[in-house]
Amino acid sequence: MTQWNKQNVRAHMRVYTSHDEQAGHVAAAYEDSFLIHKGYFLPVDRYVPYSLISGIEEDQVRLSLSSAQLAEPRWLKRPDYQHHLGDPTQLFYDEGHGVRDPYDDTGFEPPAP
Repeated sequence: MTQWNKQNVRAHMRVYTSHDEQAGHVAAAYEDSFLIHKGYFLPVDRYVPYSLISGIEEDQVRLSLSSAQLAEPRWLKRPDYQHHLGDPTQLFYDEGHGVRDPYDDTGFEPPAP
């Protein structure tokens, strides 16, 4: 099994699900995961670990996830979140998407849908 990493994935590569549905494009690559950005007017960003890549061909990344699996809320934040606590940009993004700030001891209310 191939071990994919940051060197294999680059910005603007098209991303497809396990059922060949276009999931968006790569917006950024991190050490542990990459960011999929879909749409321009109503973007839905997802962070996916490299372990969920089933293959890479030219400018295309194929995932081992279906569209339904990719839509799960768990992909709204970077995997291994506890190791990114010092990243203020990530904390700000997560707060706006209903992910609890680990530094906030007050009551947490996720945003209304």
